[in-house]
Amino acid sequence: MAARAPLSRPSPSADRRSHAERSRATRAHLIATTIDVLRSRSYHGATVFEVAKAAGLTHGALQHHFGSKAALMMAVTAEILRSSDAAGVRWPSPQLPLAERAEHFVQALWERVYEPPRFLAAWSVYFGSAGEPEVRRAVAAQRAELAKALRTRFAEVFPELAATAGVDALADLVFSALRGMAIVRLFGAAPREHAAQMRALAELIALRAPPPPALRPSSRRPSTQRNRSVR
Repeated sequence: MAARAPLSRPSPSADRRSHAERSRATRAHLIATTIDVLRSRSYHGATVFEVAKAAGLTHGALQHHFGSKAALMMAVTAEILRSSDAAGVRWPSPQLPLAERAEHFVQALWERVYEPPRFLAAWSVYFGSAGEPEVRRAVAAQRAELAKALRTRFAEVFPELAATAGVDALADLVFSALRGMAIVRLFGAAPREHAAQMRALAELIALRAPPPPALRPSSRRPSTQRNRSVR
């Protein structure tokens, strides 16, 4: 009778990888569930018990991964802002005509950062955490990093504006306008005026571009010759 081959056991490193992967998957599931609960129940309704229940996990499992509601909410806003960064977006080419480029830029920015429901979840955290300075500071720092990345992208898409005075203020004005348009949705459906407002923002960008350099008059005057009658 042939001897049986010894059963192979997974290596400790394979066990650790599997455990790490399961842990990452659980954290991602909790973050996604928290975003859904924030959208449906607001910040104060998104307690650790409600999130754990909605995720199909125990309260102890949630605390094992995040420790506290504050830690969970900071992880949530970090994930939301990470998924709103400037990478992976089909930004318009700087070679496009300025007016067309500005329209494409505003639309891409709206679709990437401000239109998705996750944006409102992040602001639910910010508005609801007034008594939690640790969460407020974390969200403010995360937003500052995102704004810095978007300003850089703005300068890349509009190189003719990059060297003009107040370019960062112009970029921030565009971001603030889109942010306000998105936050209005906390009180109901998006207004019909949004499309017109985005067109107005694109026109503002185009108006701020410096005019092309004027043709300089030639320093050489055209020679004039007097017609002399030949006698």
